[in-house]
Amino acid sequence: MVYRGALIGCGYISKQQLWAWEQVDEAQIVAVCDIDRDKALKRAAQFNVPAVYTDYRVMLEEQALDFIDIATRPANHLELVLAGATRGLNVLCQKPVAETMEEARQMVTACQRAGVLFMVNENVRHQPWFRQVKLLLDQGFLGTPYDARFFSRWRSTLPAPDFEGQSFFADMPRLIVYEWGVHLLDTARFLFGEAQSLYARLQQVSPYITGEDKALVIANFGHLTCLLDTNWYAISPSESPDVNWGTFAVDGTLGTAILGKDGRLTLHTSEGSQVWEFPSDSIDASFIATQGHFIDCLRTGKEPETGGDATLKTMALVFAAYCSAEEGRVVALDKLGE
Repeated sequence: MVYRGALIGCGYISKQQLWAWEQVDEAQIVAVCDIDRDKALKRAAQFNVPAVYTDYRVMLEEQALDFIDIATRPANHLELVLAGATRGLNVLCQKPVAETMEEARQMVTACQRAGVLFMVNENVRHQPWFRQVKLLLDQGFLGTPYDARFFSRWRSTLPAPDFEGQSFFADMPRLIVYEWGVHLLDTARFLFGEAQSLYARLQQVSPYITGEDKALVIANFGHLTCLLDTNWYAISPSESPDVNWGTFAVDGTLGTAILGKDGRLTLHTSEGSQVWEFPSDSIDASFIATQGHFIDCLRTGKEPETGGDATLKTMALVFAAYCSAEEGRVVALDKLGE
């Protein structure tokens, strides 16, 4: 069976998602929609999509669809998710999924009541190096993990904002944790389970933006402490090749795993070291894996890794980071997603 889908939103990320859909055999994008007709026409021409719309309501009435792929800004997500659920359509939605926890809950509840699949398009956990780290953890090669560190830099807010086609980032009141930290927090949950508490220090360094461009987040996963150290203002030397968006390390009682920006993952143990090298297109492949996972869940009926309940837990971490920074305290997370 080939599942028929429509993409809503033809901005920056739509090119990557439409390319990935072309690689998923059991899916076909039959329509695209954007309020800017020129953007929709451009994407349709690039990827041979037969139908173009500027009004998603008209598209949903005219097209026979199995799912919608929402690639708009977060402010539009609730309306579009509810529209899909009301019509019995399965929903794949871009991150960050919602502007508030209440909106996220409404989306999840609506899809559950309609009996349709809901999944957030979270590709970082599907990057091959993190899948390999998960295998190493699950198979005990690291022993008991106690420390993990995500480190990333992107020179985008200084000397002037340059967000590679996403200029609206400059006006967002919540920025680096909301747009990028959500990836890292979701990946931390994938690797280590559920956090118990969180502390965050957030800062706006660049005077040319509204939200924060620096974040230090410490998440307590029981015996493991996970640090997120990221900013979008610093000058960071590039590596050759520059395969990954940042570096990562996790220390356990039996071993340490270290991921470099060159896409090389190294496991160090008392018996020696083992290296995995990943190709330069690994991030592109993660988009295919994520969207393929969505189709696989449609086909089998299994719950997506980033389905409704998981999404509420990830977004609770995101909003807890802002609460912690605003109030200067550790935020307990014993009721994640409730």
